[in-house]
Amino acid sequence: MTRDEIITWVGTEFLPRTLATPDAVIGQNVDNAIRYYNTHSAYKLSGVYSYVQGTKRVQISEAFKTIVDVLPTSSTTWIWNDHPLWTLLGITVLDNVTTDLIMMSEAFRNYRKYVGSDFRWTFEKSDDPTVGGYLYAINIPSVNDALYVVGTKRILPGEDIIVEVILNWILYYVKALVKQVEGHTLRAAGIVDLKTDGQELVTEGKDEQKHLQEQIMKESFWVTALKRY
Repeated sequence: MTRDEIITWVGTEFLPRTLATPDAVIGQNVDNAIRYYNTHSAYKLSGVYSYVQGTKRVQISEAFKTIVDVLPTSSTTWIWNDHPLWTLLGITVLDNVTTDLIMMSEAFRNYRKYVGSDFRWTFEKSDDPTVGGYLYAINIPSVNDALYVVGTKRILPGEDIIVEVILNWILYYVKALVKQVEGHTLRAAGIVDLKTDGQELVTEGKDEQKHLQEQIMKESFWVTALKRY
């Protein structure tokens, strides 16, 4: 849904009331809602980027606001992956050989860190929201030619919002903001002895805005589980 379509949707939602708020003001509220979303959101976005050995960095799409995790696309084959296990009363039983192999694998993982072959990355954000930042990575597995990047999404200027979760939040956040603007306008008209429901609209809009802000905060918790320290 485009910015103009959102403005039309908001006007339709208030029917049969004709809004006193001009479309230009509604458009400003659309921009404010998108700005708030970009600042507080954590909607998941992922992508695979080619990473040639010897390359120091790769540019990520400008749609990424932050990067939460980066994984090489190649998988390591452990020697105990296909080793048979036994299950007794729903409990997995490991024999001595498998236990020793797991301990050896853990020791090898620590050895890779000791010799400096552990995979690490860092993300340098761009100051310009229309230009993607750069991902720097070291100690990439030699057989790897791409990186799987997980991050949070930014709504780009002029972007057609098609993700349903994002679109629904934006629509109702804009509606809550417009209710407050409309309520202030009607309340001002009440000064000249015109009975209006301006204050009710202002209160209702503020309550809905607060609820939507709490909603997006709760739905952002997935980032915490993946964040690198």
